[in-house]
Amino acid sequence: MNDLYGLITLDLACLLAAAAMLRAWRRRRTRPPLVAAGFIVVLAAIASALVLGLGIDYRLVVGPTLVIALLVLLQTARYERRLEASGRPPPPAR
Repeated sequence: MNDLYGLITLDLACLLAAAAMLRAWRRRRTRPPLVAAGFIVVLAAIASALVLGLGIDYRLVVGPTLVIALLVLLQTARYERRLEASGRPPPPAR
Protein backbone atom coordinates (compact mmCIF):
# COMPACT_ATOMS: atom_id res chain seq x y z
CA MET A 1 0.00 0.00 0.00
CA ASN A 2 2.90 2.36 0.71
CA ASP A 3 4.09 1.71 -2.82
CA LEU A 4 0.86 3.04 -4.21
CA TYR A 5 0.81 6.14 -1.97
CA GLY A 6 4.41 6.97 -2.79
CA LEU A 7 3.78 6.53 -6.48
CA ILE A 8 0.62 8.65 -6.44
CA THR A 9 2.47 11.39 -4.60
CA LEU A 10 5.29 11.31 -7.14
CA ASP A 11 2.88 11.41 -10.07
CA LEU A 12 0.98 14.35 -8.58
CA ALA A 13 4.20 16.25 -7.92
CA CYS A 14 5.39 15.63 -11.47
CA LEU A 15 2.04 16.69 -12.94
CA LEU A 16 2.06 19.91 -10.91
CA ALA A 17 5.60 20.65 -12.04
CA ALA A 18 4.64 19.97 -15.66
CA ALA A 19 1.63 22.27 -15.29
CA ALA A 20 3.90 25.02 -14.00
CA MET A 21 6.21 24.53 -16.98
CA LEU A 22 3.26 24.70 -19.39
CA ARG A 23 2.15 27.92 -17.72
CA ALA A 24 5.65 29.35 -18.21
CA TRP A 25 5.56 28.25 -21.84
CA ARG A 26 2.22 30.00 -22.41
CA ARG A 27 3.65 33.26 -21.06
CA ARG A 28 7.00 33.22 -22.86
CA ARG A 29 6.46 30.95 -25.89
CA THR A 30 9.96 29.54 -25.59
CA ARG A 31 10.71 25.88 -26.05
CA PRO A 32 12.60 24.91 -22.83
CA PRO A 33 9.54 24.87 -20.53
CA LEU A 34 7.63 22.75 -23.02
CA VAL A 35 10.49 20.27 -23.30
CA ALA A 36 10.87 20.17 -19.52
CA ALA A 37 7.14 19.50 -19.03
CA GLY A 38 7.25 16.62 -21.49
CA PHE A 39 10.39 15.20 -19.90
CA ILE A 40 8.87 15.31 -16.42
CA VAL A 41 5.66 13.58 -17.54
CA VAL A 42 7.66 10.85 -19.30
CA LEU A 43 9.86 10.48 -16.22
CA ALA A 44 6.80 9.96 -14.00
CA ALA A 45 5.36 7.43 -16.46
CA ILE A 46 8.61 5.46 -16.50
CA ALA A 47 8.77 5.47 -12.70
CA SER A 48 5.17 4.24 -12.49
CA ALA A 49 5.88 1.49 -15.01
CA LEU A 50 8.96 0.37 -13.08
CA VAL A 51 7.10 0.15 -9.78
CA LEU A 52 3.78 -1.25 -11.00
CA GLY A 53 4.96 -3.28 -13.97
CA LEU A 54 8.27 -4.70 -12.85
CA GLY A 55 7.66 -4.69 -9.12
CA ILE A 56 10.72 -2.66 -8.20
CA ASP A 57 10.60 -1.26 -4.67
CA TYR A 58 9.15 2.24 -4.83
CA ARG A 59 11.86 3.65 -2.54
CA LEU A 60 14.46 2.86 -5.19
CA VAL A 61 12.49 4.72 -7.86
CA VAL A 62 10.62 7.61 -6.24
CA GLY A 63 13.60 9.38 -4.67
CA PRO A 64 15.87 9.49 -7.72
CA THR A 65 12.93 10.36 -9.98
CA LEU A 66 11.99 13.30 -7.79
CA VAL A 67 15.59 14.52 -7.71
CA ILE A 68 15.90 14.30 -11.51
CA ALA A 69 12.60 16.16 -11.96
CA LEU A 70 13.78 18.93 -9.64
CA LEU A 71 17.07 19.22 -11.51
CA VAL A 72 15.19 19.55 -14.79
CA LEU A 73 13.04 22.31 -13.30
CA LEU A 74 16.04 24.15 -11.93
CA GLN A 75 17.96 23.91 -15.19
CA THR A 76 14.98 25.18 -17.17
CA ALA A 77 14.50 28.12 -14.81
CA ARG A 78 18.18 28.93 -15.02
CA TYR A 79 18.10 28.83 -18.83
CA GLU A 80 15.00 31.05 -18.92
CA ARG A 81 16.64 33.56 -16.59
CA ARG A 82 19.71 33.60 -18.81
CA LEU A 83 17.51 34.35 -21.84
CA GLU A 84 15.84 37.24 -20.03
CA ALA A 85 19.18 38.67 -18.91
CA SER A 86 20.56 38.58 -22.45
CA GLY A 87 17.94 41.11 -23.51
CA ARG A 88 16.38 38.87 -26.09
CA PRO A 89 13.18 40.46 -27.39
CA PRO A 90 9.94 38.70 -26.48
CA PRO A 91 8.25 36.69 -29.20
CA PRO A 92 5.46 38.37 -31.14
CA ALA A 93 1.98 38.12 -29.67
CA ARG A 94 -0.45 35.79 -31.39
